[in-house]
Amino acid sequence: MFFFELLGRDPLAYLVAFAAAAFGLVVHNLFQAYLADRYKDSDPRRYGFLTVEPRVHLDGLGLIFLALLGFGFPRLVPWRLYGSRGAQTALMGPLGFFVAAFFYILLGRLLDSLGPATSSIALGLTVAGSLMISHAAVYLFPVPPLDGARVVYAIGSPEARRFMDQLQSYGFVGFFLIFLVLNLTGILPAIREGLSGLLNSLFAAIGL
Repeated sequence: MFFFELLGRDPLAYLVAFAAAAFGLVVHNLFQAYLADRYKDSDPRRYGFLTVEPRVHLDGLGLIFLALLGFGFPRLVPWRLYGSRGAQTALMGPLGFFVAAFFYILLGRLLDSLGPATSSIALGLTVAGSLMISHAAVYLFPVPPLDGARVVYAIGSPEARRFMDQLQSYGFVGFFLIFLVLNLTGILPAIREGLSGLLNSLFAAIGL
């Protein structure tokens, strides 16, 4: 089921899922901004990325994509870190998505156990958790402007960084084509399944 189809099936669940997923984009940025700040990079704090203010983090076009397709993007968190610190900061973004997925699905399961009165909210949170897992998988790929590409820029060879520049020069078309290839070849679904399996293992470990 495409995400937008949920609107016709259960409008409240759709709104909950959209709002939770939008906040997940904020969480992604906060995780990156926090670590960059800990590494003494002043840019995230200077530009307001250490706050939960949605206007700082969210991008209008990214929200439209999220509402229609279930995949959105926030504004890029600025930092000037290189080497392992830059790579770690970039990887905090997918980690933020994963943590958001954990709490959304956990809360969804708890609300679902309360009965029909909270079923729409539970469904919305569960859908949002699934969307966050998908975001975590996609953002790991080394395709500009995703976090995986920022890892390459931080620790990759000059040749790898030049390749990232070439990919970036194609803009959205290049991103879409690579995303399509990764999806059709099964690479993206495999990573998503791996992350989902890890999440389920965490739930099993706590008895859920």
